[in-house]
Formats: sequence, structure tokens, C-alpha cells
Amino acid sequence: MELTEAIRNRRSIRGFRPEPVPQDTLRRVLELGTRAVSANNTQPWSFAVVTGEALERLRTYQMEKLAENAQPDFAGSPLSGPYLDRGRQIGRELFAAMGIERGDRERRGWWSARGFRFFDAPALILVCTDPGLDQGEVRFDLGCVTQNICLAALEFGLGTCVEEQAVTYWRGLSERLGLPASQKPVYGIAIGYPDWDFPANQVVSQREAVDDLTRWYGF
Repeated sequence: MELTEAIRNRRSIRGFRPEPVPQDTLRRVLELGTRAVSANNTQPWSFAVVTGEALERLRTYQMEKLAENAQPDFAGSPLSGPYLDRGRQIGRELFAAMGIERGDRERRGWWSARGFRFFDAPALILVCTDPGLDQGEVRFDLGCVTQNICLAALEFGLGTCVEEQAVTYWRGLSERLGLPASQKPVYGIAIGYPDWDFPANQVVSQREAVDDLTRWYGF
């Protein structure tokens, strides 16, 4: 797949077919992903790739914490202005695709829970970093490797959905996987073969026009 095609075709996949992804395929995706740029080539990333029974245990844990209404293991910052508007817009588009009405609290709760279940993907990639590093600085590098992974996945017919929701309870995930203290999950990537009959997979989020975002100088 050409790079331009991959960039234009990438979308968040929230419904997957059940068949497992071969370990070698996931390894090749990560090999391509780790060609990402990083400050001073620090490569401040590591990964935990989870599937099978281990992944089911993480799903069970996440759903238990959700049922308890447990506080997240990280503090998020509220959105406002155009950033909040964009988030609401994609939410409306997804709900419309799934036939979820505004006042349908049960179905909205079901949809939210899918994120905590990693959208029932057959595999999960946890993108991790050393918590001893400056977390503000490494976020840029982690974003680069995450984007590379999502683009590389398309080469193998895979779809992805990047989730911060997946690591809402990252401490418990780390404990259940036996991750060392130097490997803190920061993002989750649900990955698998897309189910194109799943309505939300037809939603393509819109982008602002480049000229609305850019100041040009010297042209």
C-alpha cells in the first residue's frame, strides 16, 4: 500500500472479526512502527502485546473497575472550545451510525463499555514508556510510534483504534501482566481484522481545512 493511500484510508476501527492475528504479523507491524522519529533517537517506547486468555483477563478487570465506578489512574484535562466541539461531533456521528438515540442511556453505556473492552479486538498493543522520563517530552515520541503502528497495520489488512480509555486503570493492567516498574502503559491500540459490517467502521472523521490551520510566510 502506498503511503498516501495508507494515510488517507486510516480510520479508527471499533468492530473486529474474531480471528486471531498471528504473532509474526504483529511483530512485523511493530518493526515498522519503531522506525518512528524520536528526540535524539531516545526511542522511549516499549510494548506489551496481549491476546487470548490474557486479554480476556484484562477485559474482565476493566469491566469490574467500570462497574465499581472506580476513579481513573490518571487525571485527564477537560476539553473546551473547538476541541470539545470536534469530540462531540465524532460522538454524534458514531451514535448515528450505531442507531443510538440521545436519551438511550443503556445503549450509550454499552458503547462506552466497548472502549473499556478494547472494542473486543483479538489483540491489544499497550504502548509503554519509562515513568522516570519526562512524560510531557515522551508523549510526542509515543505519538509518532503509535501513528507508525496504525499505518503499518494497514499493510497487513489490519485495523486499529488508539485508546487512552484502554489504560484508564493502567496500574491494574500492569499488575496482571507482571510489567516491570520501568514499563508504564500510556496508550492502548486495539488491533485486528476489521468487521466491515459493523456500522461504526463506516464513520470517517473529518479534518479541518489546512488553510484554516496554517499561517504561510515568505511565499
